[in-house]
Amino acid sequence: MFGRMMASMVALTGAAYAQEQAPAAPECTPAPSCSTTALAPDVAGRLTYDTAFFAQFNPQNALDMVNQTPGFSLDGGDDRRGFSGAVGNLLIDGLRPSTKSQDLESILQRIPARQVVRIELLRGADVAGDASGAAVLLNVVRVPSAGSGLWRVGAEVARRTGPQGELSYSGRTGQFEYGAGIEYYSQFRMQPGRRNNYNALGNLTSTVNTPSPRDYRNWTATADAAMPLFGGRLSTNGQYYGERFHQLGAFVFSDPAGNVFRSDLDNSGNSLRRFELGVNYDRDFGPWTMSLIGLANRGTFNFDQSFYSTDGVLSSTFVQAQEQKTGETIVRGTLSRALNAQHRVEVGLESAFNSLDQTLVLTNDSGAGPAALAVPNSNVLVEEERVDGFVVHTWQPSPGWSVETRLAGEQSTLTFTGDSNQTVELAYFKPSVQVSRQFGEHNQLRFRVYRDVDQLDFDDFVSAAGITDNLINGGNPDLTPETSWRAQLAADLRLPGNTAWNVSVERRWIRDVSDLVTLLDTRGTADPSDDRFFDAPGNLGDGDAWYIESNLTLPTPWLLPSSRLTLYSAHWFNEVTDPLTGRQRHFSGDNDLFYRGEFRQDLSGLRMAWGVFFNKGSENQQFRFDEVDTYEEGPWVDAFVETTAIEGLRIRLTAANILDGDIRRQRMFFGDGDPTTPDNRNSPFLRLDERHREFDYDPWFVISVSGSF
Repeated sequence: MFGRMMASMVALTGAAYAQEQAPAAPECTPAPSCSTTALAPDVAGRLTYDTAFFAQFNPQNALDMVNQTPGFSLDGGDDRRGFSGAVGNLLIDGLRPSTKSQDLESILQRIPARQVVRIELLRGADVAGDASGAAVLLNVVRVPSAGSGLWRVGAEVARRTGPQGELSYSGRTGQFEYGAGIEYYSQFRMQPGRRNNYNALGNLTSTVNTPSPRDYRNWTATADAAMPLFGGRLSTNGQYYGERFHQLGAFVFSDPAGNVFRSDLDNSGNSLRRFELGVNYDRDFGPWTMSLIGLANRGTFNFDQSFYSTDGVLSSTFVQAQEQKTGETIVRGTLSRALNAQHRVEVGLESAFNSLDQTLVLTNDSGAGPAALAVPNSNVLVEEERVDGFVVHTWQPSPGWSVETRLAGEQSTLTFTGDSNQTVELAYFKPSVQVSRQFGEHNQLRFRVYRDVDQLDFDDFVSAAGITDNLINGGNPDLTPETSWRAQLAADLRLPGNTAWNVSVERRWIRDVSDLVTLLDTRGTADPSDDRFFDAPGNLGDGDAWYIESNLTLPTPWLLPSSRLTLYSAHWFNEVTDPLTGRQRHFSGDNDLFYRGEFRQDLSGLRMAWGVFFNKGSENQQFRFDEVDTYEEGPWVDAFVETTAIEGLRIRLTAANILDGDIRRQRMFFGDGDPTTPDNRNSPFLRLDERHREFDYDPWFVISVSGSF
């Protein structure tokens, strides 16, 4: 539930928008002469970009460099429990950051550009057995530094001003490395909206004005340290994260003639507090390399809502208080060694304990005092004990080929206590085979066949009331993981003119598709007259899907000197049999198409750059038992200009949402008008609810000034 609520909040908020120090990267003019260093890829197809390549972009931190690495898109990993598949495609000095809650962008922002020696793209045998499962990894190689820091101050300027800033420092004393950072972000936005309600004949029945001021802020404190220990190296990191969101939404109902007949007020907000501690220990034992990881996350989420409704005669007040306490503890160990020049083996074991404890209280007061309302599966403790083991063998039969075979399995026990009391045992076998072929100087093809098991989101087990939508956001303890066999063909191409294209096509044969299913709440009685239906995550059956992903970096000197276009796109084609209608349809909540891109021109002689960033997703639909809910937003387009003309400073100005992107939602309801029979999508079309929301201040501006010390 927390994940769904936060996703909705973000969507409605719009686009958020040596011991000696390494020498500064030299200026590189003209830009076309700045290219990758003349380092040939090794047998695994590794590509290297040194600091001279990035000088044209005047980078200030490692994130600036990663964002300009051709054909690479930073991926924070899937939102999964455990470490495997959830850790992203980033290495720092060849090591995985032992964190899940810290986003990779923030980690890279705390590394000054002058500490970076080079950026490496690892492919083929270099990534065999990696915990992320990614086909391409990026490795940031740093020079040992005596110490340096970064700072940034700025603000988002709209109807109100939201200050932002960060400060970080990293240093070294002998063989002891340390770092710390703090960051703050805030935004204040007004999102007016309007709803139009129509009957089955298409006649307007009412309109609703929905002004909604929103206030969001978050803050982060991080620290890390590393030192030699017992012949190996110990690394630790910690993070404290907090956030707060508040909205005061009004709903003013009018008839087609404009007469107000009802007013509602939604005063709601949520807060999150989360702490993470990670420990990583690496050591060699003869030919074996050992890596141990320990990770602990603890969090508390609170959501409080007061909803007032009056039609001038009868008033009612709904109050909802939700609290979620979450925990995740992971211990992971791996051993790896090279058997000879062609063969390498790795074995690993991961154990995890996860929990979610939700309490929810919902009351309604129509004048006689608050009365408790029951929400099914809303007060539940979910606990999981999980073990995941794997063996990986990598074989390089010749310099241009690599073959990776992987045998993995997982076993877990889920225990539910509270509104639902049950124990579920799950076990899955997850084999994988990948063949990589290097051709030309820098190109690579990959073919992979594997079985994937989606890890369950604990939020899908618990319920809460969606008061403003008049529905239950249900939880379902009977949900099981979606599994699939997948075949993927991918290419990483380095083309003439510094063009880079990474493209993959994947076919998926899916079992137990995760979607929405209809559940029955008997309200604890044998009387069918008070039964109610609600939607919750569940499994539909077999599904079929194609997934195409592309990441293109295209220099465009024919358009403007020293300019280039980066474009990422994801196409998703899927179908499953709808259990209500018996017809084929796409999965609930999935976008058929998503794309984002940036056009950028770097004027190295003037030490400035400008560009446009854009992203857009197609509509997605939720198929509930009695309605089809369609949602679409954007396009979101931002323009920016930045300069490093003042020595030691970067000044950046962004104009956000310059095309006045908006948010659109349409709810189609079905029913026969008979209160004694349940409605569903096989019933006749009943009514339509169209919604539109926008920002009252377009564009808004974000200004920042940053530097190093």
